[in-house]
Amino acid sequence: MPAGAAQSVPMEPVTLDADGLRLVAWEQRHLADLARIYADPLIERYLVMPLPWGGPARDRFVSMQVRHWQGGNPRWAVEEDGALVGSMALTKSFPSELTITYVTAPWARGRGVAQRAIRAAVAFGFERLGAKRIAWDAIVGNHASRLAALRTGFTVEGIARSGVNQRGTSRDCWVGGILPGEVRGPENPPWHYAVAKRQAAFFTAPQPVLDTGAAGLRLRPLQRSDLGDLAATCADPETQRWVGGLPNPYTRDDADAWLDFSRGRRDRAETVLYALADADDRYCGSVELVLKAPGEAELGYFCAPWARGRGWTTAAVRRLCRLGFEELALERIAWRAVVGNEASRRVAEKAGFTVEGVGRGLRHGADGRVDSWIGSLFPADLG
Repeated sequence: MPAGAAQSVPMEPVTLDADGLRLVAWEQRHLADLARIYADPLIERYLVMPLPWGGPARDRFVSMQVRHWQGGNPRWAVEEDGALVGSMALTKSFPSELTITYVTAPWARGRGVAQRAIRAAVAFGFERLGAKRIAWDAIVGNHASRLAALRTGFTVEGIARSGVNQRGTSRDCWVGGILPGEVRGPENPPWHYAVAKRQAAFFTAPQPVLDTGAAGLRLRPLQRSDLGDLAATCADPETQRWVGGLPNPYTRDDADAWLDFSRGRRDRAETVLYALADADDRYCGSVELVLKAPGEAELGYFCAPWARGRGWTTAAVRRLCRLGFEELALERIAWRAVVGNEASRRVAEKAGFTVEGVGRGLRHGADGRVDSWIGSLFPADLG
């Protein structure tokens, strides 16, 4: 070695205390519970690693964690009262940047395990490893990981399309990061965290079927058997006239693409879309809340030609807006319609919206810009 050259010293494992948790080096005694964690269906849904976990990967696991530590990539088992409740890791990605990954055991969910462990690991990364940024990512739909990141100070910066290969399938990822000084303690949640938590609970659960109170009408998720009727509705001249951005002519292939697109938007927690269904479960229209800034959404709707004139669209709008206020923590719902769309305006006003004026030259799909009525609804206004 040339005189004066620095020799890299392997990092030894460091134990961290984390508000009732201990982050410790992995040992053989942890592996049985780790196998239980990796066998959980929700964990399997969002982990990237090959599963099921066993064989050589399990046999070499502890020795691999030692090698990660030696390379400056900390790996911790997260314990509570001596029992395994999760895992935590920091990995060098770019100069002065680390990436954080974490898992909470199914039997420890709802106790803030990830949040407590994240704070300890992030502090270690900044103070001991000299990181200037710690990156985070999670497969779109992993709301538990996203909430833990938000609560501890990470900023969700966007979506990396096909950002990860999960066992042979490309998956979109939420991505974000945290800088020194941005860590949030237990008493300092971000201002929008309560809204994010309510919405995460809604999007994590199966989409519920809704009773509207109107005879013969309920709201349910859009399904593939609806696509013929959806295509006919969107090809209808009145729908084409007032709903922006529809292909013309509108075909069954367009409806099929819309179903896939809307399901992706639900995975990303961007929209709540319902189909109006009659007593025979036939598709009769659509109603949707597109989520905007925290606590806000925009309403959209249209009715199938064979279901018009029954008051069903108004009933559907009222019901979905009530869900928005009660389940999604919305504080304001916006509405707009092209000036002259009297049917849409009547529905909005019957549901309690206040028409506030005209927005000049608002975007209306491929047709360019048109003047539109604009309005809003607050919880106390719901008719």
